[in-house]
Amino acid sequence: MRLNNKELYEFFREKGITFLYHANTVSTTMTYLEQRGLLSRGLVEKKGFYQTPQTSDNDDKVVGVWDDIFLDTTNLHGKFPRQNFYGPVLFCFNIEFLLKEDYEIWITKNNPWYWINTPNLSDNLKYFQNVSELRVKWEKYEQQKMMVTIRNTNQSILFDYLDYAYIDRPHIFENSEIFKNMRQILRNLLVEKGYYDKFKLQECKKESCYCHDNYLKLSNEELRRLFSAKKYLNYKNSLQKKDLI
Repeated sequence: MRLNNKELYEFFREKGITFLYHANTVSTTMTYLEQRGLLSRGLVEKKGFYQTPQTSDNDDKVVGVWDDIFLDTTNLHGKFPRQNFYGPVLFCFNIEFLLKEDYEIWITKNNPWYWINTPNLSDNLKYFQNVSELRVKWEKYEQQKMMVTIRNTNQSILFDYLDYAYIDRPHIFENSEIFKNMRQILRNLLVEKGYYDKFKLQECKKESCYCHDNYLKLSNEELRRLFSAKKYLNYKNSLQKKDLI
């Protein structure tokens, strides 16, 4: 159920939550930069923009969250000593946007990924019904399961509230084609769109975070899915060719 924006804002302030977070791949990030804001996966598909495929895409359509944008209440890369599973780019947004009534905010009780196994699950089991319930049950749910959901968005949003963004630097392919190309392509777009000063490389110490070891275990295909900017660039080039026809 939709929560009261002002009450939610005040509750987060009480909990010391001043930022909300969104993680994604490099290629999807470049679409966000082009459009100057986050977009739901449904809107990206509708507009014909590029986004990195996710294994949950079909399920998201079935359970009714395809047009929603998800944010975490904590930096999961910091809370857990491992990388963000949705991608190496982490956007950090000031919660002041919650005071804008245009945004329809719901909060999940579990990742919608798991709803597909219980198709008749009622909304009161999927979402907190009000801020009062959220307050009472806050400690009973794992924080990563309580996903702030901006529902039914039909435009790019939130970059007016972007405080900063990190991109993981896993130190496993510094001189590889993947990283060199990604860094140059991303830098050019950041400069073009005026967001260069917002982005920083995230340096993790091997002794305190498992992201380096976890990235080492990934296949080249998965590393390209997360870090490569080539598919986005190929998409842009295909659009330019169409314009020439």
